[in-house]
Amino acid sequence: MRKTKSITLFSNKKSPREAVYDIIDQSHEQLDFTPGLALFYATLKYHGKYQSMLDILREEYGDIPQMGASVDGMIYPDDMRVDGTTLVLCADDDAKIRVDAIKGKGIIESAEKLAKRVKCENGVVVLHFPMIHIPSAFKMAQFFAKGFYYSKISKNANLKKQKEYVRKFSDYCERENIFYQSPLILNIFAKQTGYKVPIIGMNVMHTHVRFNSPNIFSNFEDIEGGIAALSIEKENINAVYDDIFPQKGKTLEETGQIVGNEFKVITKFKAKFEKNILISLDGKAPVEALNDLIYISDEKAKELHEHLDKGDFKAQMPYELLFLNKQTNGAFLLGIGSYFPFELFPFYLDISDYSEEVALVYELVDDKFDAYISCLNNLKYNDGRFVYFSMDVGAIAAFANKTFEYKEKINKLLGNNYFGIISAPSSAYIPPEFRLRNYLSETHKNTFFMSAGTSTCLEI
Repeated sequence: MRKTKSITLFSNKKSPREAVYDIIDQSHEQLDFTPGLALFYATLKYHGKYQSMLDILREEYGDIPQMGASVDGMIYPDDMRVDGTTLVLCADDDAKIRVDAIKGKGIIESAEKLAKRVKCENGVVVLHFPMIHIPSAFKMAQFFAKGFYYSKISKNANLKKQKEYVRKFSDYCERENIFYQSPLILNIFAKQTGYKVPIIGMNVMHTHVRFNSPNIFSNFEDIEGGIAALSIEKENINAVYDDIFPQKGKTLEETGQIVGNEFKVITKFKAKFEKNILISLDGKAPVEALNDLIYISDEKAKELHEHLDKGDFKAQMPYELLFLNKQTNGAFLLGIGSYFPFELFPFYLDISDYSEEVALVYELVDDKFDAYISCLNNLKYNDGRFVYFSMDVGAIAAFANKTFEYKEKINKLLGNNYFGIISAPSSAYIPPEFRLRNYLSETHKNTFFMSAGTSTCLEI
Protein backbone atom coordinates (compact mmCIF):
# COMPACT_ATOMS: atom_id res chain seq x y z
CA MET A 1 0.00 0.00 0.00
CA ARG A 2 1.31 3.43 -0.97
CA LYS A 3 1.84 6.14 1.64
CA THR A 4 0.50 9.67 1.39
CA LYS A 5 3.16 12.05 0.08
CA SER A 6 3.29 15.60 1.38
CA ILE A 7 5.22 18.83 1.07
CA THR A 8 4.75 21.83 3.37
CA LEU A 9 5.37 25.34 2.05
CA PHE A 10 5.57 28.31 4.44
CA SER A 11 5.73 32.07 4.16
CA ASN A 12 5.38 34.94 6.62
CA LYS A 13 5.83 37.85 4.24
CA LYS A 14 4.05 40.98 5.43
CA SER A 15 1.68 41.25 2.47
CA PRO A 16 -0.90 38.44 2.18
CA ARG A 17 -0.55 38.57 -1.60
CA GLU A 18 3.25 38.31 -1.42
CA ALA A 19 3.01 35.43 1.05
CA VAL A 20 0.78 33.39 -1.25
CA TYR A 21 2.90 34.01 -4.33
CA ASP A 22 5.98 33.10 -2.30
CA ILE A 23 4.35 29.75 -1.49
CA ILE A 24 3.40 29.18 -5.13
CA ASP A 25 6.95 29.95 -6.25
CA GLN A 26 8.27 27.42 -3.70
CA SER A 27 5.87 24.78 -5.01
CA HIS A 28 7.11 25.31 -8.59
CA GLU A 29 10.67 24.71 -7.40
CA GLN A 30 10.08 21.81 -4.99
CA LEU A 31 6.94 19.88 -5.95
CA ASP A 32 7.72 16.56 -7.64
CA PHE A 33 4.27 14.93 -7.58
CA THR A 34 0.72 15.76 -8.65
CA PRO A 35 -1.21 16.84 -5.53
CA GLY A 36 -4.68 15.56 -4.72
CA LEU A 37 -5.34 17.58 -1.55
CA ALA A 38 -4.42 21.04 -0.31
CA LEU A 39 -4.34 21.94 3.40
CA PHE A 40 -4.14 25.70 3.96
CA TYR A 41 -3.65 27.28 7.38
CA ALA A 42 -2.92 30.88 8.35
CA THR A 43 -2.43 32.75 11.61
CA LEU A 44 -4.13 35.97 12.69
CA LYS A 45 -1.31 37.86 10.95
CA TYR A 46 -3.51 37.72 7.84
CA HIS A 47 -6.88 38.15 9.55
CA GLY A 48 -9.41 39.76 7.24
CA LYS A 49 -7.37 38.83 4.15
CA TYR A 50 -7.90 35.08 4.01
CA GLN A 51 -10.28 35.10 1.05
CA SER A 52 -7.90 37.14 -1.09
CA MET A 53 -5.19 34.54 -0.37
CA LEU A 54 -7.53 31.65 -1.16
CA ASP A 55 -8.54 33.31 -4.46
CA ILE A 56 -4.92 33.28 -5.62
CA LEU A 57 -4.44 29.68 -4.50
CA ARG A 58 -7.60 28.65 -6.36
CA GLU A 59 -6.09 29.82 -9.64
CA GLU A 60 -3.18 27.44 -9.08
CA TYR A 61 -4.78 24.47 -7.28
CA GLY A 62 -8.54 24.94 -7.72
CA ASP A 63 -9.05 21.50 -9.26
CA ILE A 64 -8.26 19.62 -6.01
CA PRO A 65 -10.08 19.54 -2.62
CA GLN A 66 -8.91 22.07 -0.04
CA MET A 67 -9.35 22.17 3.76
CA GLY A 68 -7.99 24.45 6.46
CA ALA A 69 -8.55 27.15 9.06
CA SER A 70 -7.06 30.11 10.87
CA VAL A 71 -4.87 28.73 13.67
CA ASP A 72 -2.36 29.88 16.28
CA GLY A 73 0.57 27.92 14.87
CA MET A 74 1.91 25.08 12.75
CA ILE A 75 4.54 22.34 13.15
CA TYR A 76 6.17 20.78 10.09
CA PRO A 77 9.50 19.15 9.20
CA ASP A 78 11.39 22.40 8.68
CA ASP A 79 10.08 24.45 11.58
CA MET A 80 7.50 25.34 14.22
CA ARG A 81 5.82 28.72 13.64
CA VAL A 82 3.26 30.91 15.34
CA ASP A 83 3.08 33.42 12.52
CA GLY A 84 2.59 33.22 8.76
CA THR A 85 0.80 30.75 6.54
CA THR A 86 1.32 27.20 5.27
CA LEU A 87 0.14 25.22 2.30
CA VAL A 88 0.46 21.43 2.59
CA LEU A 89 0.13 19.61 -0.71
CA CYS A 90 -0.63 15.89 -0.49
CA ALA A 91 -0.95 12.99 -2.91
CA ASP A 92 -2.27 9.47 -2.40
CA ASP A 93 -3.46 7.40 -5.35
CA ASP A 94 -4.97 4.81 -2.98
CA ALA A 95 -7.23 7.31 -1.20
CA LYS A 96 -10.58 8.74 -2.14
CA ILE A 97 -10.54 12.31 -0.82
CA ARG A 98 -13.43 14.74 -0.59
CA VAL A 99 -14.04 18.06 1.17
CA ASP A 100 -17.55 19.33 1.90
CA ALA A 101 -18.67 22.29 3.97
CA ILE A 102 -21.67 24.24 5.15
CA LYS A 103 -22.31 27.72 6.48
CA GLY A 104 -25.82 28.22 7.75
CA LYS A 105 -27.80 29.51 10.67
CA GLY A 106 -28.04 26.94 13.46
CA ILE A 107 -25.06 24.72 14.31
CA ILE A 108 -26.92 21.44 14.83
CA GLU A 109 -29.10 21.79 11.73
CA SER A 110 -26.03 22.67 9.66
CA ALA A 111 -24.11 19.68 11.03
CA GLU A 112 -27.01 17.35 10.21
CA LYS A 113 -27.25 18.65 6.66
CA LEU A 114 -23.49 18.35 6.09
CA ALA A 115 -23.31 14.86 7.61
CA LYS A 116 -25.83 13.59 5.08
CA ARG A 117 -23.42 14.62 2.30
CA VAL A 118 -20.42 12.85 3.83
CA LYS A 119 -19.82 9.27 2.70
CA CYS A 120 -17.05 7.28 4.36
CA GLU A 121 -17.25 3.52 4.69
CA ASN A 122 -13.62 2.82 5.55
CA GLY A 123 -11.22 5.56 6.57
CA VAL A 124 -11.66 8.74 8.59
CA VAL A 125 -13.59 12.01 8.68
CA VAL A 126 -11.78 15.15 9.85
CA LEU A 127 -13.96 18.09 10.88
CA HIS A 128 -12.93 21.72 11.23
CA PHE A 129 -15.20 24.07 13.17
CA PRO A 130 -14.74 26.82 15.76
CA MET A 131 -14.98 26.00 19.44
CA ILE A 132 -16.31 29.54 19.90
CA HIS A 133 -16.95 31.81 16.95
CA ILE A 134 -16.56 35.51 17.69
CA PRO A 135 -19.00 37.28 15.34
CA SER A 136 -18.94 40.86 14.06
CA ALA A 137 -19.01 43.78 16.50
CA PHE A 138 -22.73 44.25 15.79
CA LYS A 139 -23.55 40.57 16.36
CA MET A 140 -21.38 40.54 19.49
CA ALA A 141 -23.34 43.51 20.85
CA GLN A 142 -26.56 41.57 20.21
CA PHE A 143 -25.12 38.57 22.06
CA PHE A 144 -24.17 40.74 25.03
CA ALA A 145 -27.66 42.30 25.05
CA LYS A 146 -29.25 38.83 25.09
CA GLY A 147 -26.91 37.78 27.89
CA PHE A 148 -27.85 40.84 29.96
CA TYR A 149 -31.54 40.23 29.34
CA TYR A 150 -31.58 36.54 30.25
CA SER A 151 -29.30 37.13 33.25
CA LYS A 152 -31.66 39.79 34.56
CA ILE A 153 -34.95 37.92 34.13
CA SER A 154 -33.57 34.64 35.46
CA LYS A 155 -31.81 36.11 38.51
CA ASN A 156 -34.77 36.09 40.93
CA ALA A 157 -36.93 33.49 39.18
CA ASN A 158 -37.69 30.06 40.60
CA LEU A 159 -35.58 27.15 39.34
CA LYS A 160 -38.13 26.01 36.74
CA LYS A 161 -38.39 29.49 35.22
CA GLN A 162 -34.63 30.01 35.47
CA LYS A 163 -33.98 26.91 33.41
CA GLU A 164 -36.64 27.91 30.90
CA TYR A 165 -35.02 31.34 30.36
CA VAL A 166 -31.52 29.92 30.22
CA ARG A 167 -32.60 27.26 27.71
CA LYS A 168 -33.84 30.07 25.45
CA PHE A 169 -30.46 31.80 25.75
CA SER A 170 -28.69 28.54 24.91
CA ASP A 171 -30.93 28.07 21.87
CA TYR A 172 -30.12 31.63 20.77
CA CYS A 173 -26.36 30.95 21.01
CA GLU A 174 -26.77 27.74 18.97
CA ARG A 175 -28.92 29.46 16.35
CA GLU A 176 -26.40 32.30 15.99
CA ASN A 177 -23.43 29.88 15.63
CA ILE A 178 -21.47 31.09 18.66
CA PHE A 179 -20.72 28.04 20.85
CA TYR A 180 -19.97 24.87 18.87
CA GLN A 181 -20.47 21.84 21.10
CA SER A 182 -17.96 19.29 19.85
CA PRO A 183 -19.53 16.05 21.19
CA LEU A 184 -22.93 16.86 19.66
CA ILE A 185 -21.37 17.59 16.27
CA LEU A 186 -19.11 14.53 16.36
CA ASN A 187 -22.00 12.22 17.19
CA ILE A 188 -24.10 13.54 14.31
CA PHE A 189 -21.34 12.50 11.91
CA ALA A 190 -20.64 9.24 13.76
CA LYS A 191 -24.30 8.24 13.49
CA GLN A 192 -24.41 9.11 9.78
CA THR A 193 -21.35 6.91 9.12
CA GLY A 194 -22.75 4.03 11.16
CA TYR A 195 -20.31 4.54 14.06
CA LYS A 196 -17.73 2.66 11.95
CA VAL A 197 -15.02 5.26 11.29
CA PRO A 198 -13.16 7.74 13.51
CA ILE A 199 -14.49 11.30 13.46
CA ILE A 200 -11.76 13.79 14.39
CA GLY A 201 -12.76 17.27 15.52
CA MET A 202 -9.88 19.69 14.99
CA ASN A 203 -11.52 22.43 17.01
CA VAL A 204 -10.36 25.95 16.24
CA MET A 205 -10.11 28.89 18.62
CA HIS A 206 -7.58 31.70 19.00
CA THR A 207 -5.87 32.72 22.22
CA HIS A 208 -6.22 36.37 21.11
CA VAL A 209 -9.82 37.31 20.42
CA ARG A 210 -10.76 39.08 17.18
CA PHE A 211 -14.14 39.87 15.70
CA ASN A 212 -15.14 37.52 12.88
CA SER A 213 -12.82 34.73 13.97
CA PRO A 214 -11.75 31.96 13.84
CA ASN A 215 -12.18 31.16 10.16
CA ILE A 216 -12.75 27.84 8.40
CA PHE A 217 -11.55 27.29 4.81
CA SER A 218 -13.13 24.82 2.41
CA ASN A 219 -12.44 24.39 -1.30
CA PHE A 220 -10.81 27.83 -1.43
CA GLU A 221 -13.69 29.62 0.29
CA ASP A 222 -13.49 31.34 3.69
CA ILE A 223 -16.74 30.12 5.27
CA GLU A 224 -15.98 31.99 8.51
CA GLY A 225 -17.86 30.15 11.29
CA GLY A 226 -19.03 27.17 9.27
CA ILE A 227 -18.22 23.46 9.44
CA ALA A 228 -15.91 21.69 6.97
CA ALA A 229 -15.52 17.93 6.57
CA LEU A 230 -12.55 16.15 5.00
CA SER A 231 -13.34 12.50 4.26
CA ILE A 232 -10.47 10.16 3.41
CA GLU A 233 -11.45 6.67 2.32
CA LYS A 234 -8.49 4.32 2.47
CA GLU A 235 -7.62 0.98 4.06
CA ASN A 236 -5.60 0.89 7.30
CA ILE A 237 -5.70 4.55 8.32
CA ASN A 238 -4.77 4.80 11.99
CA ALA A 239 -6.50 7.38 14.18
CA VAL A 240 -5.20 8.25 17.66
CA TYR A 241 -6.79 10.33 20.39
CA ASP A 242 -5.03 10.94 23.70
CA ASP A 243 -4.93 13.40 26.58
CA ILE A 244 -2.70 14.43 29.47
CA PHE A 245 -4.99 13.06 32.18
CA PRO A 246 -5.13 9.81 34.16
CA GLN A 247 -7.69 7.15 33.34
CA LYS A 248 -11.21 7.52 34.68
CA GLY A 249 -12.59 5.22 37.36
CA LYS A 250 -15.11 2.41 36.97
CA THR A 251 -17.58 4.37 39.12
CA LEU A 252 -18.28 8.06 39.68
CA GLU A 253 -16.93 7.71 43.22
CA GLU A 254 -13.67 6.18 41.97
CA THR A 255 -13.29 8.95 39.39
CA GLY A 256 -13.83 11.46 42.19
CA GLN A 257 -10.92 9.93 44.10
CA ILE A 258 -8.70 9.94 41.00
CA VAL A 259 -9.31 13.61 40.20
CA GLY A 260 -8.85 14.44 43.88
CA ASN A 261 -5.30 13.10 43.58
CA GLU A 262 -4.67 14.67 40.16
CA PHE A 263 -5.86 18.21 40.95
CA LYS A 264 -5.56 20.51 43.93
CA VAL A 265 -9.15 21.05 45.08
CA ILE A 266 -9.68 24.56 46.42
CA THR A 267 -13.37 24.31 47.27
CA LYS A 268 -16.60 22.64 46.20
CA PHE A 269 -19.87 24.12 45.00
CA LYS A 270 -23.46 23.17 44.26
CA ALA A 271 -23.94 24.27 40.67
CA LYS A 272 -27.09 25.19 38.77
CA PHE A 273 -26.94 24.88 34.99
CA GLU A 274 -29.02 24.19 31.92
CA LYS A 275 -27.56 22.68 28.76
CA ASN A 276 -24.32 24.60 28.10
CA ILE A 277 -24.95 27.55 30.43
CA LEU A 278 -23.82 27.83 34.04
CA ILE A 279 -26.41 29.71 36.13
CA SER A 280 -24.88 29.86 39.60
CA LEU A 281 -22.46 28.36 42.13
CA ASP A 282 -23.86 28.12 45.65
CA GLY A 283 -26.49 30.67 44.63
CA LYS A 284 -24.00 33.27 43.37
CA ALA A 285 -23.24 34.28 39.79
CA PRO A 286 -20.43 31.94 38.61
CA VAL A 287 -17.64 34.51 38.18
CA GLU A 288 -18.61 36.34 41.38
CA ALA A 289 -18.49 33.07 43.34
CA LEU A 290 -14.94 32.38 42.16
CA ASN A 291 -13.23 35.77 42.24
CA ASP A 292 -12.59 36.03 46.00
CA LEU A 293 -11.45 32.42 46.23
CA ILE A 294 -8.92 32.76 43.44
CA TYR A 295 -7.59 36.00 44.92
CA ILE A 296 -7.12 34.35 48.32
CA SER A 297 -5.39 31.38 46.70
CA ASP A 298 -2.96 33.68 44.89
CA GLU A 299 -2.07 35.30 48.21
CA LYS A 300 -1.01 31.85 49.41
CA ALA A 301 0.85 30.98 46.22
CA LYS A 302 4.37 31.42 47.63
CA GLU A 303 3.63 29.35 50.70
CA LEU A 304 2.00 26.58 48.65
CA HIS A 305 4.79 26.45 46.10
CA GLU A 306 7.45 26.18 48.78
CA HIS A 307 5.51 23.25 50.20
CA LEU A 308 5.38 21.56 46.79
CA ASP A 309 9.03 22.38 46.08
CA LYS A 310 8.16 23.29 42.50
CA GLY A 311 9.94 26.63 42.11
CA ASP A 312 8.11 29.79 41.05
CA PHE A 313 4.53 29.90 39.93
CA LYS A 314 3.82 30.76 36.36
CA ALA A 315 2.23 34.14 35.70
CA GLN A 316 -1.22 32.58 35.60
CA MET A 317 -2.54 29.67 37.65
CA PRO A 318 -4.77 27.32 35.66
CA TYR A 319 -7.92 27.52 37.80
CA GLU A 320 -10.81 25.47 36.47
CA LEU A 321 -14.18 24.07 37.45
CA LEU A 322 -14.29 20.29 37.51
CA PHE A 323 -17.51 18.49 36.54
CA LEU A 324 -18.10 14.73 36.86
CA ASN A 325 -20.11 12.87 34.21
CA LYS A 326 -22.86 10.66 35.69
CA GLN A 327 -23.21 8.64 32.47
CA THR A 328 -19.59 7.92 31.49
CA ASN A 329 -17.84 8.38 34.88
CA GLY A 330 -15.58 10.84 33.08
CA ALA A 331 -14.87 14.49 33.90
CA PHE A 332 -14.77 17.90 32.26
CA LEU A 333 -12.68 20.95 33.09
CA LEU A 334 -14.01 24.44 32.42
CA GLY A 335 -11.78 27.49 32.51
CA ILE A 336 -13.83 30.37 33.88
CA GLY A 337 -13.18 34.10 34.03
CA SER A 338 -14.70 37.53 33.43
CA TYR A 339 -15.25 36.98 29.72
CA PHE A 340 -18.81 38.32 29.56
CA PRO A 341 -20.39 41.54 30.89
CA PHE A 342 -23.36 39.59 32.32
CA GLU A 343 -23.87 36.99 35.06
CA LEU A 344 -24.79 33.82 33.16
CA PHE A 345 -21.80 31.83 31.87
CA PRO A 346 -22.29 30.15 28.46
CA PHE A 347 -19.67 27.79 27.03
CA TYR A 348 -19.05 24.94 24.57
CA LEU A 349 -20.37 21.75 26.21
CA ASP A 350 -23.84 20.56 27.17
CA ILE A 351 -23.34 19.41 30.77
CA SER A 352 -26.82 17.95 31.28
CA ASP A 353 -25.26 14.56 32.09
CA TYR A 354 -22.90 15.99 34.71
CA SER A 355 -23.25 16.16 38.48
CA GLU A 356 -24.28 19.40 40.19
CA GLU A 357 -21.48 18.83 42.70
CA VAL A 358 -18.51 20.67 41.17
CA ALA A 359 -15.06 21.67 42.42
CA LEU A 360 -12.77 24.60 41.82
CA VAL A 361 -9.35 23.09 41.09
CA TYR A 362 -5.99 23.82 39.62
CA GLU A 363 -3.41 21.57 38.07
CA LEU A 364 0.34 22.01 37.79
CA VAL A 365 1.40 20.60 34.41
CA ASP A 366 5.17 21.08 34.70
CA ASP A 367 5.76 17.32 34.44
CA LYS A 368 3.40 16.86 31.47
CA PHE A 369 5.48 18.40 28.70
CA ASP A 370 5.66 15.16 26.71
CA ALA A 371 2.02 14.29 27.45
CA TYR A 372 0.81 17.17 25.25
CA ILE A 373 2.04 15.23 22.21
CA SER A 374 1.32 11.76 23.59
CA CYS A 375 -0.81 10.83 20.58
CA LEU A 376 2.41 10.79 18.53
CA ASN A 377 3.89 8.18 20.88
CA ASN A 378 1.08 5.80 19.99
CA LEU A 379 1.59 5.43 16.25
CA LYS A 380 0.62 2.03 14.89
CA TYR A 381 2.83 1.86 11.82
CA ASN A 382 5.65 4.38 12.29
CA ASP A 383 6.87 3.60 8.77
CA GLY A 384 7.02 7.02 7.15
CA ARG A 385 3.30 7.46 6.50
CA PHE A 386 1.95 11.02 6.47
CA VAL A 387 1.04 12.05 10.04
CA TYR A 388 -1.54 14.81 10.35
CA PHE A 389 -2.08 15.98 13.93
CA SER A 390 -3.41 18.65 16.25
CA MET A 391 -1.78 19.95 19.42
CA ASP A 392 -3.30 22.01 22.24
CA VAL A 393 -2.19 25.64 22.10
CA GLY A 394 -2.35 25.59 25.92
CA ALA A 395 1.09 23.98 25.88
CA ILE A 396 2.54 27.31 24.76
CA ALA A 397 1.01 29.12 27.73
CA ALA A 398 2.10 26.34 30.08
CA PHE A 399 5.71 25.99 28.93
CA ALA A 400 6.54 29.30 27.18
CA ASN A 401 9.90 29.12 25.35
CA LYS A 402 10.37 25.45 26.21
CA THR A 403 7.54 24.82 23.74
CA PHE A 404 9.98 25.08 20.85
CA GLU A 405 11.62 21.85 22.04
CA TYR A 406 8.58 20.14 20.52
CA LYS A 407 10.02 20.91 17.09
CA GLU A 408 13.03 18.65 17.69
CA LYS A 409 11.08 15.95 19.52
CA ILE A 410 8.44 15.66 16.80
CA ASN A 411 11.00 15.69 14.02
CA LYS A 412 12.83 12.75 15.64
CA LEU A 413 9.56 10.87 16.06
CA LEU A 414 8.09 11.47 12.61
CA GLY A 415 10.88 12.14 10.13
CA ASN A 416 9.94 14.36 7.20
CA ASN A 417 6.33 13.51 6.32
CA TYR A 418 4.04 15.24 8.80
CA PHE A 419 2.05 18.37 9.54
CA GLY A 420 0.45 19.59 12.75
CA ILE A 421 -1.72 22.52 13.75
CA ILE A 422 -1.51 24.35 17.08
CA SER A 423 -4.99 25.36 18.12
CA ALA A 424 -7.76 24.58 20.61
CA PRO A 425 -7.80 21.09 22.17
CA SER A 426 -9.12 18.57 19.65
CA SER A 427 -11.99 16.15 20.10
CA ALA A 428 -12.90 12.77 18.64
CA TYR A 429 -15.42 10.03 18.19
CA ILE A 430 -13.25 6.88 18.32
CA PRO A 431 -14.63 3.39 17.59
CA PRO A 432 -13.65 0.91 20.31
CA GLU A 433 -10.90 -0.75 18.21
CA PHE A 434 -8.99 2.58 18.06
CA ARG A 435 -9.37 3.42 21.74
CA LEU A 436 -6.15 3.24 23.77
CA ARG A 437 -7.48 3.48 27.35
CA ASN A 438 -10.37 4.61 29.57
CA TYR A 439 -10.14 8.32 29.04
CA LEU A 440 -11.18 10.76 31.74
CA SER A 441 -12.34 13.04 28.91
CA GLU A 442 -15.15 10.74 27.72
CA THR A 443 -18.24 12.96 27.36
CA HIS A 444 -20.49 10.42 25.61
CA LYS A 445 -19.96 6.78 24.65
CA ASN A 446 -16.69 6.63 22.64
CA THR A 447 -16.72 10.43 22.30
CA PHE A 448 -13.97 12.49 23.89
CA PHE A 449 -13.48 16.18 24.57
CA MET A 450 -11.80 18.36 27.18
CA SER A 451 -11.10 22.09 27.38
CA ALA A 452 -7.36 21.41 27.71
CA GLY A 453 -4.68 18.79 27.15
CA THR A 454 -6.07 16.71 24.28
CA SER A 455 -4.38 15.74 21.01
CA THR A 456 -5.25 13.75 17.90
CA CYS A 457 -3.29 12.34 14.96
CA LEU A 458 -3.80 10.33 11.80
CA GLU A 459 -1.38 7.98 10.05
CA ILE A 460 -2.35 7.96 6.38
